Amino acid sequence: MHKTFRRKALVAVVLALAALPVLASTATADQIFHTSHAALTPIGNAPLRSGFVNDIHTNGVVNSAQERYQLNGAMPNTTYTVTLWVYFSDPTCSAVPPFLFPTSTFTTNASGNGEAGFTFPASPSTAPPTLNGIRWVITSGGVPQYQTACVPVTF
Repeated sequence: MHKTFRRKALVAVVLALAALPVLASTATADQIFHTSHAALTPIGNAPLRSGFVNDIHTNGVVNSAQERYQLNGAMPNTTYTVTLWVYFSDPTCSAVPPFLFPTSTFTTNASGNGEAGFTFPASPSTAPPTLNGIRWVITSGGVPQYQTACVPVTF
């Protein structure tokens, strides 16, 4: 009976040790930048029940990050463009954005609901990591309608 218990205990220990690298590798994906859920707020009198940007940094070999954008109760049947305003070396987003990066375009339905996404491919960088600020701005006809607060991000 003791041999059976010892054997089961040994198998459990071996399995636990074998699982450690798997668990550690999944945890490293979010070490530099934790997943962000940033609320979108209207600019001016743009209608909006709710809206958000999910920014998921996988730091993988295929994809570096995945973003999801959603509007609920915005202007119906309207085409929107999502643009990242990247403030290099400015995690407070207080300066004029030096870099604008459009990611997606989508059209809301008759209820003003719409969603889109964008995937950043992995790209190895030799530059040292820097702390930057990002604000997501959603425009219609080139006019900003919704934005997130500034999100500090290291890349």
